[in-house]
Amino acid sequence: MLLLASVVNLLFCSALMASARPAFSAFVAFACVAALVIVNNAKYETLREPFVFTDLSLFSQLFRHPRLYLPFLSLGKLVAIVLGIGVFVIAFVLDAPLGHPHYALLACIVALSLGACAMLPSRLPLTLDPPLDHVMHGFVAVFAAYLVNGMRVRTFRAMQTALDTNSFALANAAPHRPDVLVIQSESFFDARRLHSKIRASVLEKFDIARAEACLSGELDVPAWGANTMRSEFALLTGLDQSKLGYARFYPYAFVRRAGASLASWLKGAGYRTSAIHPYHSDFFGRDRAYRHLGFECFIDIKAFETARRAGAYVADAAVADKIIESLEASAEPAFIFAVTMENHGPLHLETVGPGEGAAWHALGDAPELHELTAYLRHLENADAMIGRLLEYLRTRERDTIVCFYGDHVPAMSRAYRHIGQFPHKSDFFIWTNYGATSQGSRDLRIDELGRALVGVMEGERATRPAPQTQFAPAEMN
Repeated sequence: MLLLASVVNLLFCSALMASARPAFSAFVAFACVAALVIVNNAKYETLREPFVFTDLSLFSQLFRHPRLYLPFLSLGKLVAIVLGIGVFVIAFVLDAPLGHPHYALLACIVALSLGACAMLPSRLPLTLDPPLDHVMHGFVAVFAAYLVNGMRVRTFRAMQTALDTNSFALANAAPHRPDVLVIQSESFFDARRLHSKIRASVLEKFDIARAEACLSGELDVPAWGANTMRSEFALLTGLDQSKLGYARFYPYAFVRRAGASLASWLKGAGYRTSAIHPYHSDFFGRDRAYRHLGFECFIDIKAFETARRAGAYVADAAVADKIIESLEASAEPAFIFAVTMENHGPLHLETVGPGEGAAWHALGDAPELHELTAYLRHLENADAMIGRLLEYLRTRERDTIVCFYGDHVPAMSRAYRHIGQFPHKSDFFIWTNYGATSQGSRDLRIDELGRALVGVMEGERATRPAPQTQFAPAEMN
């Protein structure tokens, strides 16, 4: 309660020093808290996670990429924000300023409030599980505590220590150097687990890949519906969330110098390391983070200006084209980390025609299922991407290993409630075109997946059968 009071007092006294208007300053303090609550509720409704301090660093993305954020605010919340801005202006105009504000006293109160806000967060018993912490301490106090604790120097130092001592920093060079292709498929998971009425053919190529894979299974990921960079970071560094402290919510923001990763390990082994993502390179700070994690080349949206679209984003088919092009152009062992975009939400903005869902499921045509239909439409394209790439690699002379996985399940709360299922896990497989020893099916955490990939590289290489067919590019939906 003291931390909450200190936060509100800091907001009020700061506004009063700046404006000399007491009623207006009281409204500013109230409005700041109310805005945080509105945004928190909107995020929780969509992503089942509260608003946390690292989300503030993504605030500029709201204006640069509004489609990714604004649709999750309901009309009522948008109206409340607009009305609040109007009241803000009116309150400033109508509230008469004080004749002689006691600036020295206000400055002392602000200083004391700042001191309390700096010291009290370290005394709160926090679990770093936001919903649980909110129940124990309240939203505003937890938000402030996460912000203060998370921005301490030790948070950045802990991140760097974790990077410098992770499994890739200690790994030995692999004796076998196949090309390595890792594909993070946007919002990919086996949706057939939701209901038996979703058609098995949606993931026909995925089933074939799993049957041929060295290792496959379900994947425990640290994100639900969004926050892709958490899964990326865990895969690339092999670091579990528990080792990241407050950096777990937005790990890329805390990567400030070079650190060990799957990419840097392969780079040290003589690989050319490339990242492919058909979106803006500065989103999530990838341009900076990828450089620190060992990527030499980053192919972003600029390379996809004329590429095919599927909905609002670049199609998975175009990403497959770019992957094949990059593999063909590399004279040295290649590591390619490709992050797709086609299936990114908001799915409820996509148009679904009457009866269209029948092509992928037999659940009916209820409005609550429209986002599921849109999702399955894209999922079928992700499946076609798998089929095309594996068809190409089967005829390729160079040994190649493929790790394919989903970063998180899609945000489809209406559909999940309608069906009565709330999935959490995505799926993965590790496949080779040179007949590596099969390890069967096993569920993993995503921070274990990169090490599992290295394990396949270090395993015995079986005799590779001669290619039976010639690869021919195929069209996708």
